[in-house]
Amino acid sequence: MWETFNFALSVTGPIFLTLLVGYGLARRGLLSESFVDGASKLVFLVTLPALLFFNIFGSDARVTDEWPLLAAGLIGTVLTVPLAWLTARSLELGDRSAFIQGAFRGNLGIIGLAWAANAYGPSGLAQAALLMAVITIFYNAAAVALFAVYSQKAQFSWLKLAKDIARNPLIVAIVLALVAKAVGLKLPQMLVQTGEYLASVTLPLALLCIGASLDLSMLRRSSFGAFASSGFKLLVVPLVLLGVGWLFQLDGQAMAILFLLAATPTASASFIMARALGGNSQLAANIVALSTLFSIVTASLGLALLKVSFP
Repeated sequence: MWETFNFALSVTGPIFLTLLVGYGLARRGLLSESFVDGASKLVFLVTLPALLFFNIFGSDARVTDEWPLLAAGLIGTVLTVPLAWLTARSLELGDRSAFIQGAFRGNLGIIGLAWAANAYGPSGLAQAALLMAVITIFYNAAAVALFAVYSQKAQFSWLKLAKDIARNPLIVAIVLALVAKAVGLKLPQMLVQTGEYLASVTLPLALLCIGASLDLSMLRRSSFGAFASSGFKLLVVPLVLLGVGWLFQLDGQAMAILFLLAATPTASASFIMARALGGNSQLAANIVALSTLFSIVTASLGLALLKVSFP
């Protein structure tokens, strides 16, 4: 049992420690706000798309082979939204959109991919990237619809949503990689090596930026809604997705990848969207901080139990 827990901690621990390093460097003034903003844009627009493209392009992962994992992830994520909506009905109307989005929208692109890569290397990263693409499309649609319902500032537009998805660099990179694999494209080794150089800086740089952006002082002002939403994200969402994965009879690695993405803390994008569309941005920020802090415990214990149940 100790070896199993040690494996789980080896997956989640380095990620959490890197976040703490970023947090500490920012408090010491070594990571400025302008650097974090610029580096975050670099990751989102350049290095993370490179990581996704070259990892999928160079792997054996195919959509036709991974459809049970993708279907389980999408169905499970869709099921969590009405559950979160029911849970949020006891809150004030203005808090519900931030609560619901915080309860289902995970940080797949950075923490989820980092956990998958630590656990299963390139094959796990490729599976996680495909699953991330499917779930991210749903995330965007659900989040915009939520704020359109609960906020007078937001107006839902299918056209704008489609444009946002089509312009998302992460989704574009994954689609291009799948197309390139399908047509048997051969890339020059020099281009591949350059892409791998860019990809190699993605996860450490992104984790440092996330850590630097954390404001743990918000924990002192956290409300019942923030704790409830974080608990839903870290406990209920993984259980729902694992239940769907069990129905699809996923193998041990696929179940672990499904769990690791489900168990990620709430994405920072939920705070950005809440602030832009008139939701309770303070509640959203508290949910991000709380879920990030406690995810090391829930993800480590959950992965250890999963390894025992699905060796």
